[in-house]
Amino acid sequence: MPGVQAGMEGFAGMYVRGGGPDQNLVMLDGIPVYNADHLLGVFSIFTPEAVKNTTFFKSSFPARYGGRLSSIVDVRTNDGDMHKYHGAFSIGLLTDKLHIEGPIWKERTSFSFSARAIPTLFFKNLIVDKDDTYSDKYNYYFYDVNAKVNHKFSDRSRIFLSFYKGKDHYHYDSYYHGDNYDNSIKNYSKDNSHLNWGNTIAYGRWNYVFNSKLFCNTTVSYNKYEMGLDGNMEDTYTVANKVQDRYYYSSKFNSGIRDWSARMDFDYTPMPQHHIKFGAEYIHHTFRPGIATSKIQDIDNGALQEDTVYNTSNSHAMRGQEISLYAEDNFNVNARLSLNAGVRTSLFHTQGKSYYSLQPRLSARYDLGQGYSAKASYTCMAQYVHLLSSTPLSMPTDLWVPITKDISPMYANQFSIGGYYSGLPGWEFSVEGYYKQMKHILEYQDGVSFFGTSTNWEEKVEMGEGRSFGLELMAQKTLGKTTGWLAYTLSKTDHRFKSGTINQGRWFPYKYDRRHSISLNLSHKFSDRIDAGASWIFNTGGCITIPEKATIIIRPDGSIEETGYISRRNNYRLPASHRLNLGVNFNKKTKHGMRTWNISLYNAYNAMNPTFVYRSTSKNDPNKPIIKKYTILPLIPSFTYTYKC
Repeated sequence: MPGVQAGMEGFAGMYVRGGGPDQNLVMLDGIPVYNADHLLGVFSIFTPEAVKNTTFFKSSFPARYGGRLSSIVDVRTNDGDMHKYHGAFSIGLLTDKLHIEGPIWKERTSFSFSARAIPTLFFKNLIVDKDDTYSDKYNYYFYDVNAKVNHKFSDRSRIFLSFYKGKDHYHYDSYYHGDNYDNSIKNYSKDNSHLNWGNTIAYGRWNYVFNSKLFCNTTVSYNKYEMGLDGNMEDTYTVANKVQDRYYYSSKFNSGIRDWSARMDFDYTPMPQHHIKFGAEYIHHTFRPGIATSKIQDIDNGALQEDTVYNTSNSHAMRGQEISLYAEDNFNVNARLSLNAGVRTSLFHTQGKSYYSLQPRLSARYDLGQGYSAKASYTCMAQYVHLLSSTPLSMPTDLWVPITKDISPMYANQFSIGGYYSGLPGWEFSVEGYYKQMKHILEYQDGVSFFGTSTNWEEKVEMGEGRSFGLELMAQKTLGKTTGWLAYTLSKTDHRFKSGTINQGRWFPYKYDRRHSISLNLSHKFSDRIDAGASWIFNTGGCITIPEKATIIIRPDGSIEETGYISRRNNYRLPASHRLNLGVNFNKKTKHGMRTWNISLYNAYNAMNPTFVYRSTSKNDPNKPIIKKYTILPLIPSFTYTYKC
């Protein structure tokens, strides 16, 4: 849809109206999700069969939502059927899925269960053998499980218990064995690495209807995101079964965030023209941005030289407490004009310091008649968490950290206005413009980055300001055998920091600034048995910083160092990317349900879109710098069998 762009090819992330991936609040039944992707963005963590509905906001944010600057994605799961059992299962090249729901106690208690996993045979043990001495193995898998129980005490009282668990796992193992003819001399080496990340969410929710005008939701939840990276390397030389030389290195790195929260939401309808929502929320955050340990063992000529364990980064947990209050009124002024007015106030306490924010919200919609309408909105948002990224890409190794006594919350003020037309049956047209101001956004200082540690991260960043503005067009067909939409976005996003820090205090394009974006989505129903879909996206490239030429630095001690010269931040615009996805379904009704065969092509015409680029040198002229691109997602076919009953 317009204003929304996917991340770099092959990597997670969603960029909405000039914001980064950490500025999107993704929720599962109202609980924040800190990593919403599998397989680095190819799959969402939300199993389609488990989802009841999804609500998306990129402007006109209701006061009941807060904590992020750019967008809200509110995913609600199925409650379960209280009358009969039904479900579905799928078997495919990329994923296997199972969904079951039905009554536990008819008219009283129901359940919904969904599970999904990637077939291990698809990625498992891609083996490269070289002269029988080398063995390289790669493996990747993911899984997720959704479970929910719904119990009805009475027409006024109901309780929900829900659990979600998802995990991604990647590992690489490399081994080398070398022996002489009588096995008296042996060489052995290995290089192993493992990466795991995933979410765990559990909550209980109680719904209670006081009367026909007042309704209440009370929710208690637990939410955890964890990432772990470990690896070890070994080179061993033995003679007559005695170790002569050995070097062993192992490392472990863990990061994560854990939330305990309690929330109460009230719906009050004093009269038909007014729908009032108000409530409060408390969240206790525990951040573990980086816990790293390593071990080194060195044996030289049979003698132990070193055997040491290191703690290489800060292991202290960072805690934050967040309290929020909100109230909003969605009311009809007259037959043509409707308003949503609200305010959200929040308090965040960490490291002995408290931050308070007041966030007003106002949106208005006016019916012009004959299918025409107009809408305008103003929104103030605050954000108390940051995602530290070591690369221009969005990776599971990125670290969540809270604001500190020295790092202030981020703020955004967004103004939007739009016109809409629905007077043509089966068609909808829209045009929207927006302007967003951002304060206290973070960028790494010139020449500074991090990887795998959050130690002293406050000293490596600068706070500045940002601006984003754009125009969004959309045409959508909702009726007939052929449906779909076409969207176009023209946008620009810049950042600026104080003089003497980043880019000499001048405005520069944000790394996620993509000037033009086009998306086309079509589906066609040929008959009850065959339907097909296609989607095509086009984005101009974002920005990265690449040295423009070689230069030298003369140090005070007289030494000379060659380095790259960079005149400004984000000086190189990446090539445009485009991709076509195709899919066709073959359906057949059976005695007890529906059978479907799906054939899909991801990146159907094998566009070699740049996942990332790097600076290199020409083969013909080593002194001539060139830019090379790297692509990791070519054409990927998929076959899936699904049965629903």
